[in-house]
Amino acid sequence: MTNDQQYRLKFLERKTSSRFSNNDLLGICALTGVGLSTLSLVIQGFLFFSYNSLAKRPVPTLVQLASGDSISVTQLGSKERTPEVLMTFTSRALTLLMSWSNTLPGEGAYSGKTEDFGVEIKVEGRQEKVTTPTYQASFALSEDFRKEFLQELAKLTPDGVFSGTTKVVFVPLDIQKPIQIEPGKWKISVVSNLLVFDQSDIAGRAIPFNKDVFVQAVEVPDYQPHLSGIALAVQQIRSSGVEIYAIRDLVREDLK
Repeated sequence: MTNDQQYRLKFLERKTSSRFSNNDLLGICALTGVGLSTLSLVIQGFLFFSYNSLAKRPVPTLVQLASGDSISVTQLGSKERTPEVLMTFTSRALTLLMSWSNTLPGEGAYSGKTEDFGVEIKVEGRQEKVTTPTYQASFALSEDFRKEFLQELAKLTPDGVFSGTTKVVFVPLDIQKPIQIEPGKWKISVVSNLLVFDQSDIAGRAIPFNKDVFVQAVEVPDYQPHLSGIALAVQQIRSSGVEIYAIRDLVREDLK
């Protein structure tokens, strides 16, 4: 075999070897691409079933507070409140606002034994008083309504309340289901009495207190476990996420 033939043979061997290498590389790339695509499909399938399972999982209904207490919860929109929450809030707020005595509510052996000196409210240039629980409960009222209503309560509160000769108790008779006025606002009709006890009538006399109470949804304050005093009272009274923005006389259809 001549030198020229040997040269041509080696050239063909190199060319063939190079072609085989390129084909092998192309095949490896193709297989790698198929493998990655298959892996991607597997991952997407796994994520789909995981999200689907999560979507079908029941919403948690139990929340544990920082204090260690556990409470049940219901999933609601920011302007939604259940009728039970609205009715309970209204009854509790009116009870605190309209029940007056010269003792502070408490717990344990000293319950009802601490004298209440009241909170002074400026009314038409003079100082009047409301009871401390009434003042604290006033934070259940909207800011544009609170000052005016507190002044009216100060004018209505008998002087004998702070001397211990008069006591007024709010007695709810009928708290009707809320009627929604617009999203986040409701009207609740309340039929109740104010029982007034004093030295001239220890059996008590009833004064009708029938009102339409207008409430609206507000943001719930962040829970703080170590509050005390007025800050704790505000947190407790506003924990329902509702406030009163108006109180008007109730016109009962059955009395017409």
